[in-house]
Amino acid sequence: MFFTNTLNKENESNAQGRVYYRSDKRPPEFIFKEGFSPRIKEFEADWWREAIKYRGYVNDRGIDDRAVDADPAVCVCMSTKFESAAIFPLNNEDTYIYAIALPDLTQIEYAGSKGEVSLSRNHNTPADNKEIVVDLNGLQTVQARNINEFFNFSMPRAGWPLYAYEALAYRVLPRSVICAIKCSRKDATEEFNNSSLNLKTTSDKKIILTGPVMNNLNFCEAQLMRIGSADQVSLKIMDYGPQKIQAIQHLTDLKQKNELQTPNIYYGLGGKTF
Repeated sequence: MFFTNTLNKENESNAQGRVYYRSDKRPPEFIFKEGFSPRIKEFEADWWREAIKYRGYVNDRGIDDRAVDADPAVCVCMSTKFESAAIFPLNNEDTYIYAIALPDLTQIEYAGSKGEVSLSRNHNTPADNKEIVVDLNGLQTVQARNINEFFNFSMPRAGWPLYAYEALAYRVLPRSVICAIKCSRKDATEEFNNSSLNLKTTSDKKIILTGPVMNNLNFCEAQLMRIGSADQVSLKIMDYGPQKIQAIQHLTDLKQKNELQTPNIYYGLGGKTF
């Protein structure tokens, strides 16, 4: 009884969860049982540094004066936007879009101008680095701004990955996968190559959601998690019930539309950002 009361008291100001999306060709029968894991797992608590390619940092301007994309071998790549998740994989094969409930984003900060990075922690940040979700889009935005300020010139190519709205996790357990829906994709426009902006060739995609929203029976709405810094850690219950309702409703609403469209590179450059 004492333990239960303590948990209830600590959860008066619960840490917040969030819905993320990931596109994957593997079917729900597999993902609902296995979840998502990186191919390379050896980095453990330091996974996030490897995921953002920190070994190549010599300043606060990304790598070669471009915002970085993630290394998918050492992390699970997700998006905070459904339409951006549907961009991947970078082909036109049918895929599944998975809705995932995990803790809110953890920011990455530059600790100076030499490329050193650190996690911006607070009392609601997961204590275990393997349970945080990294805000890569936020870091990319900072890098793009730093590049523009350094050169005192607008350089759209610097922020080329921003359209993906990426968030990174070390792993996603089956209990965190809410649901899935099948997605057909095709090119919406011809590929282009804007040499004046020095941008990589890209294209929009049209996406059509087919079949029902498939719920994961292994999803767990209440999950116990260690929250806080090393010297002040507490146990809190993450209530992912609201995220489940939000995700299922969002996919159901999107399903009613005949056709959706993924953003291209210019969506990130103009619709968000710096």
